[in-house]
Amino acid sequence: MGDGKKDQRSGNHFDDNYDGSLSFTQKKRERIYFFDWEIELYGCLNNELSDSKANIKRKGLIDREVKKAVKKLTDEERQFIEKFYFEFKSYQEIAGILKKRVYELERIHKRALDKLRILLANFVKDHFNLEVSQKTDCVICNSPFRPELDELIKNKKKEETNARLIRIFSQRYGLEIKTPQVIIGHQNKHMV
Repeated sequence: MGDGKKDQRSGNHFDDNYDGSLSFTQKKRERIYFFDWEIELYGCLNNELSDSKANIKRKGLIDREVKKAVKKLTDEERQFIEKFYFEFKSYQEIAGILKKRVYELERIHKRALDKLRILLANFVKDHFNLEVSQKTDCVICNSPFRPELDELIKNKKKEETNARLIRIFSQRYGLEIKTPQVIIGHQNKHMV
């Protein structure tokens, strides 16, 4: 890393002393990332996996589900997650590989984790009896018609503008969307 700080790796986690912020409060602070996806994505699962056969089988199931979910991310998000979590590369190293600036990686990281939470929510509910909160201010996400709205967005032709969707959302579903950025933001951040 260019600032003279180094990654300190040990066991199932490492300290990445990069001073960038990934917190919602935007405070710069030391961050610890666990490679055990149960803990990283769902913080409330704090039980250690022992070497018992049942836990080894469970860990294998978790690994398979996480890898399946990672494959559904965009190429950029998938590459970041693979480099950061599986290859243990620092932000600086990944920035060089992906030809991105560090602040861009922070957005990619947050977006990828948000999508992984969505993709893995049912798995976590089924296997761990936990509800994963999907806190968002997105009017499309909060609509009871979300599956239908997502389908309309997916079926929109590339050359078509979002004006038709805004009109349909208003007339058919009662959603007041003022700008196309709402649809674009939903499509980029919440649809997987």
